[in-house]
Amino acid sequence: MQILIASIELFSEKGYANTSTKEIAKKAGVAEGNIFSKYTNKRGLLDAIITPVIKSILPSAMQDLLDESMDPSNLTLDSLIRPLLKNRIIFLQENAKVLKIFISELLYDKSVVTQLLENAPAPYWTAINTTIDALKEKKLIVNWDNLEILKVIWSIIGGVVLGYLLFDQPLTKESTDHSTDALINALSI
Repeated sequence: MQILIASIELFSEKGYANTSTKEIAKKAGVAEGNIFSKYTNKRGLLDAIITPVIKSILPSAMQDLLDESMDPSNLTLDSLIRPLLKNRIIFLQENAKVLKIFISELLYDKSVVTQLLENAPAPYWTAINTTIDALKEKKLIVNWDNLEILKVIWSIIGGVVLGYLLFDQPLTKESTDHSTDALINALSI
């Protein structure tokens, strides 16, 4: 376990490519050979960090989102976006180091993107499309293709996430409110 903890610390601080197994072993207080015997190589160690994110953490977070914020009975754009952004920010803060590693690998390794898409729960995509369609029917959101709407949502939320993880931009209530307002304004009719 101390090898994984040391790896998460170093990968999130220095990046995967800039971290050696020697540094990981030193920080973990183990012999370097222990890393190779348990994880085969540095990539095996990275996979031990990323695989749970893809197969468990993100799908669980997506399911939580479905359970919390997509009640069609009193649906408004605000009631969708505010909890969405608030809950994602809490999730981001609680998992910052692992998410920083994961997002870095998303940018460099297409197989990580493929795994992520394959492991996203199908009910999530159905529910998000149903929710967007319901907002369109109520004339509470722009009448664009759902994928275009999702791109706008992901762009603004992605900007918040990347700003926090990669550029140390604080997540204050004011900045979160501004991002939320910008997203609502961008998608309102």
